[in-house]
Amino acid sequence: MYLQLEKLRMSPRQLLVKNSDQAMSNWSEIYFWTDGLILLNWTGGLLYRLAEASPEARKMFLLGSAPPEIRKLFPELFEKWPLNRILEYCEIWRSMRRAGTRLMIRACGERESRKGKSSEVYVGPIPLDERQFVVRHAGTAKAVNILGLPGLIHEAAKRNDVRLFIRLGRTLQSSKTVAEVDWDRVDPVPRFLVDNWCEGQHYNSRLPALCFFSDQALADFCSTAFGRKDGNPSCASIRQWRNRLGLKQARAPKVKEIILIKNEILFVEGRLALRRAV
Repeated sequence: MYLQLEKLRMSPRQLLVKNSDQAMSNWSEIYFWTDGLILLNWTGGLLYRLAEASPEARKMFLLGSAPPEIRKLFPELFEKWPLNRILEYCEIWRSMRRAGTRLMIRACGERESRKGKSSEVYVGPIPLDERQFVVRHAGTAKAVNILGLPGLIHEAAKRNDVRLFIRLGRTLQSSKTVAEVDWDRVDPVPRFLVDNWCEGQHYNSRLPALCFFSDQALADFCSTAFGRKDGNPSCASIRQWRNRLGLKQARAPKVKEIILIKNEILFVEGRLALRRAV
C-alpha cells in the first residue's frame, strides 16, 4: 500500500497546549483529539485484560455495566472517564476488530452470508456463504474430504443445489492454483480505514485516529494519503465502506474537516482549532 502521508507535517496553526499533567508526561503537547487518543489506548488495554475476568463479569460489562471485578482491572480508567464513554470506546475497538475479520474474509476469497440467511460456517461472529466456502476450499486443496466439506456437500445435495455442484466440478477440474490469502482481493481504502481506525499505523500515532473523523474528513484524508484527486474516494463511498464493515465512529472528539496548505495539514474541529498556538 503506497501512501504519501510521510510528506505531511502538522500546520503551525493547529491549536495546542503544553501538557502540565506529570501523570501523562509522555504527551508533551495536547490537541483537541489527544484526550480521545489516550482513552482509546486505555480502553484497548482494558479489552485485552477482560480475559482475566469471569465470564459473568465480562457479560455484564458488554451489556453496559462495570462490576467491581472489571473496575479492578484498570481502576485509573474508571476514575478518570465516565462509564458511558468507556463503553463507547470499547465498542469502537470491537467494531474495528470485526471489520478486520471482514477484510480477512475477503482476502481469503470468502463471502459473508446474506443477511437473514442461516449458515453452518462462521469466522468469529460472522456467518460465511456456505457455497463459496465449499468451492474455495475444494479448489485450494483439490479435495472435498476436508474441513467439514462432506457434511456441507451432503446438505447441498438434499437441497438439490445444482449451482453448487456445477461450480464445484469446474473448480476441481481446473489446474489453476488458488491462493489461500490474497490481499489484492481487498480495496486499499477499506484496508487503510481498518488499519488506522483506533491508532495510527500508517502515520504518526499522535495524530487523530480515523474513528474521530467525519465521513467527509475521512474522504479528504484518504485522498491525501493515496495521492489522489479531491473526491476520490467520495464521501458517499467512505460512508458505504464504513457501514459495510460496521466501523463505529466516536461521538467526540470529531475532526470535521482537514485543510491542506502545500505539505502542511490542519485538523479542524471548530474555530478554536484554527488559532495559532502560543
